[in-house]
Amino acid sequence: MTEDLFGHDVPDTPAPAGRPRPVTNDMATVMTVLGRAQEEFGYVLAGPSRQVFRRRDRESMRPIPQWEAGAVHQLIEAGQLTVGGTHFLRCGAVRGHANSMLVPRATRDQLARWRALKNPPAWNKAG
Repeated sequence: MTEDLFGHDVPDTPAPAGRPRPVTNDMATVMTVLGRAQEEFGYVLAGPSRQVFRRRDRESMRPIPQWEAGAVHQLIEAGQLTVGGTHFLRCGAVRGHANSMLVPRATRDQLARWRALKNPPAWNKAG
């Protein structure tokens, strides 16, 4: 129980559950996101909701599509990406702190192995 502004006991109410993030099993999406995360500027997480942006340069970032942001969060939860240091960036006229995304060595090695694989011929046939 908590108290309201007037000192009356108020029962605790659970916070409403947010929408679950979309989950992807599409390897092309996962490989695209990991490849972009390895680029010079990669991704950043900004704000209390941990919204995903792509860095444009050393000072700015831009929003990304929802499918890409969902894949980034999925890879963070799976341990394929880790949250790094804080940077002061702008998006349009807004400036704020954002955390960079790091790609661990094991993830980079796994991505290199995936890129070396060839799709089976059956995957290329329209079915």
